[in-house]
Amino acid sequence: MPLTPRTERALEACYDAILAPSRWSTALQLLAESLGGVSCTFYEHDRDSPASLPISTEHEAFNDLWARNQAHAPDPHVGPYLERCNVFIRAGYGSAIEHQFSTEEERRTLPYLKETARPEKREWLALAYFSVEGGDWCLPIYRGEDRGPFTPTDARRLTKVGPSLAKIVCLARKFAAFDAASKLSVLERVNSAAVVMDATGRVTQMNLPAQNLLGADFNLVRGRPAAHDPASNCRLQQLVSSALHTAPGGAQCYAPVVVDRDEAPWLLVEAMPITAFGSDLFSSGRLILLLTDLRSPLRPGSWRLCAAFGLTAAEAKLAARLASGLGIDAAAASLGVSRETARSQLKGAFAKTNTRRQAELAGLLARLRPSES
Repeated sequence: MPLTPRTERALEACYDAILAPSRWSTALQLLAESLGGVSCTFYEHDRDSPASLPISTEHEAFNDLWARNQAHAPDPHVGPYLERCNVFIRAGYGSAIEHQFSTEEERRTLPYLKETARPEKREWLALAYFSVEGGDWCLPIYRGEDRGPFTPTDARRLTKVGPSLAKIVCLARKFAAFDAASKLSVLERVNSAAVVMDATGRVTQMNLPAQNLLGADFNLVRGRPAAHDPASNCRLQQLVSSALHTAPGGAQCYAPVVVDRDEAPWLLVEAMPITAFGSDLFSSGRLILLLTDLRSPLRPGSWRLCAAFGLTAAEAKLAARLASGLGIDAAAASLGVSRETARSQLKGAFAKTNTRRQAELAGLLARLRPSES
């Protein structure tokens, strides 16, 4: 059974979406409809922390309800039925339909059907199975009771589309990996240290400038970035947690944190969800941490501090020297003022920048570049 022209056009749209991720939802909707469904998505079996995967335009409301109801009305297709689905995969099937892994009694009584599938008219499911780089994937397609259950003919169509889906997902994953690697490379060329983290908070990629910042005060612990100083580590973990729990597409600016280091300048850590660079679809990367070694060449100019925070000239000069890593005594000496005067100016700088510690002030001010005495 050859693919229909409509399905061929939908697959072409999926290929286009690899390079233009904003088109994924429309392309998948075309695919679902060409195969007799009303919505669809992708699913990767046996993965603890799946990448962010696209869904079709008409699947969004159902997906939201599904997520809200999972705790009390779990989807059996990812629970009790999953092993039944895996039987078809191991047997080499290219597709399966609802009748093959659920009974009439189950379809009549399960809370999932009553509270999630039926309200959204998604009672019937069909799956196209395919393999990508040794991993088992499927394309779940849904439709409602008004359209009736999927048939063996529908299943044969899904089997035919599997090889094309495998090529599409393989290319999408490779492009996503290349995209993340290229971003790290670009950041490396401008000497910007960066690491890519997945949805679990583990580092998946790290460029050379970032590797050079690892040491006793800042390193990876079980694959996750951690600071030796307890207060610094608390700030770091809060930043990572907040950024990782941003909803896809909801990238926002996060206040940077400072990691105190004993034998080196403070380390400024900024978080940028992958979505701020581009699409994270099909990528295990979820978050980029930008690391800045707060050395003197990066200290902000005095005039920038005055303009940005309303600091006096004396407060700005002191803050600029503190941002370079100098202590209060050394900064006071370099400016030719007493320690008491410097401390008074520092209090003024704290109040105007809404900071409370020298490290916090340094981290905030170091974002204003380039250097100027």
